[in-house]
Amino acid sequence: MAHNLSVDECLALLKDPSLKPESIAEEMECAGVVRPTPAQVQAARDALVKLDSADAVGALPEMLALALIHAAGRESKQEVLRDLAQGSNKTLAKEAKRELHRLKQKGVEVQELRPQGESLLKPLPEAEAPVCYASSIDAYGERAVWWTRAARQGVEVVQVVTSDVKGILAADALALSRRSWREFVKRLPRQDVVTTAEISKDHARQLIADAEAEGARNGFSPPPSYADALRLLGPAPDAPPRSPGLSVEVPDELAHQMAGAALFEDPLFAAWIPEEDALRSFALKVDEIAVSQLYLDTAQRRQAFERAAEEAALAYFTPQRRALYARRLLEMAHVLSTAGRADAARTAAAVSRALASETTSPFGRALFTHALEERLEQKAPAPPAPGTLITP
Repeated sequence: MAHNLSVDECLALLKDPSLKPESIAEEMECAGVVRPTPAQVQAARDALVKLDSADAVGALPEMLALALIHAAGRESKQEVLRDLAQGSNKTLAKEAKRELHRLKQKGVEVQELRPQGESLLKPLPEAEAPVCYASSIDAYGERAVWWTRAARQGVEVVQVVTSDVKGILAADALALSRRSWREFVKRLPRQDVVTTAEISKDHARQLIADAEAEGARNGFSPPPSYADALRLLGPAPDAPPRSPGLSVEVPDELAHQMAGAALFEDPLFAAWIPEEDALRSFALKVDEIAVSQLYLDTAQRRQAFERAAEEAALAYFTPQRRALYARRLLEMAHVLSTAGRADAARTAAAVSRALASETTSPFGRALFTHALEERLEQKAPAPPAPGTLITP
């Protein structure tokens, strides 16, 4: 209903000590306002004295409540105004916000209001939190790690290329919508020669931290972009999480350790070779065996090849390298298991544990032999044709 009583005029009526509550109620009715009871007018006068209760103001008829909101603004009663601004009565909330804005315009420091209602862009529920990923490991100990976390506008991603020798090779921080993240995950590599496995958020962060530490020990610095990535990543876990490769069960440990050479038949291991200097030295030895007249046939040449590989592996697998390859194989056990290659996963886990103590193994020898087997066959002299006279 329309009326001709302003809020400030109503406030003046409440402050006039010469007027009784009945008179104020009558004046309001004459101005076209719904007539309050004398008790309500008295309640408004009582609340006006302290102005310390939003509930007391909100319980009044609208016109009286608006008058008290104006009074609260003039006396800088911010707590009452904030409570009313976040209340359920939209008319009173709107007027309280106006009074807070007026205070701010006067130079008064006003505390920001808390966000109300549910956010239109809510973070992902815990059950729907984005998964982290890591790729398989290549011959040089390099892999990609994708650390993720839910954000109000989608998913924040830190994409890092790590090396267990050189540390952090590349780092990018990405902000993706949920739809873009789903498309991103679809494009992650999942082929025979390189694939991707899901890992926990803590394990992803630990892999990145371990690579950074290893690179620093070896004198390598991360790229400048890693500083931006760190702001998203935050600190590494206080206690390193359990490697997912430890969850791969191996029913016959010894049998799988002895089958270590078979890992190189899997496409994920086909490119694994020793470091360049060790491989070059072994290649020279293979060339000598291939052309030597000391070996009468292919069988003897093959035996010499295997002995040379044994010696090369013994020299190559120092305690440091055994630990390095043990970590790689444990990580690969999880990758293989995720890819459905259960037998290879069990072999990788078993060989990983064996490397911690053994100085040589079928896996170690095969690391050399599988890389240069064809070279031996190519350089070996062809056997003489039947009936051919052989002269010194």
